[in-house]
Amino acid sequence: MSAPDTPPGIEPLPGLVDAHAHAWSRAFDGDRAVMLARAWSAGLRLIVEVGVDVSTSLGALQLARRAPRVVAVAGLHPHEARHLEREREALAALVGGGGFVGIGEIGLDFYRNFSPPEAQYAAFRWQLALAREHALPVVVHSRAADAETFEVLEEWSRRVGRYLGREREIGMLHCFAGDVALAARYVELGFLISVPGTVTYPSNTRGQEVACTIPLEAMTLETDCPYLTPVPRRGERNEPAYVAHTARYVAGLRGIAAERVAQTTGQNALRLFGVRAPERPGSRR
Repeated sequence: MSAPDTPPGIEPLPGLVDAHAHAWSRAFDGDRAVMLARAWSAGLRLIVEVGVDVSTSLGALQLARRAPRVVAVAGLHPHEARHLEREREALAALVGGGGFVGIGEIGLDFYRNFSPPEAQYAAFRWQLALAREHALPVVVHSRAADAETFEVLEEWSRRVGRYLGREREIGMLHCFAGDVALAARYVELGFLISVPGTVTYPSNTRGQEVACTIPLEAMTLETDCPYLTPVPRRGERNEPAYVAHTARYVAGLRGIAAERVAQTTGQNALRLFGVRAPERPGSRR
């Protein structure tokens, strides 16, 4: 039987990891503690909190320090890349102070173009160097920039190699929206492919093909909360517990047990971020 505080309609799936969340968002200011409790009741072992600038990266770190099963990632989103010179020194100092498990979210977004392309490239490449300097994996955002993002990451990965060790990936393509061929090329370079809740949308046939084709060992699951809520909660605020819906949907696509999807994708995320997550609520990393 589900725990009393498990969201209605969610049967717990032990081993889940939400590999990309923004629980620092103001959308959770009224019920953050309750939201986290629902996540643990849904079976989550870990939530990866991802910043988009210095302020939110610090917010992610503060949340991670308060919640034993939350870890933090620091970075400057491509939307904010135009502020690189203003943010560079503080971001470098924040990462240098420790406590982060990755650099992100970084990358290119030519759909919105809130920052000029040249600023996006500069911020992207500088943060890739920052990740290598601190031996941290990268969390990559790519929208309407498939070819351009791959070109940057291919050049960088060929140069730095598997700098986190032979058995560990060097990054994750957050909220992957490319096709199977592109996913396979990223896996070859040493990246994981992160599947969001949008895979459950009936029109997202490309995402569904990726989710049922790439090796399960190359996949993570994420919410990108409070955005991209999966079916059957679409239209509501997204939250980490809802990654269980995505896991069950992916399991249906692949014709395998949901428990296997949860455990394997969860282990992939733990490996990528170099984390040993506690098994029981209240235990420490």
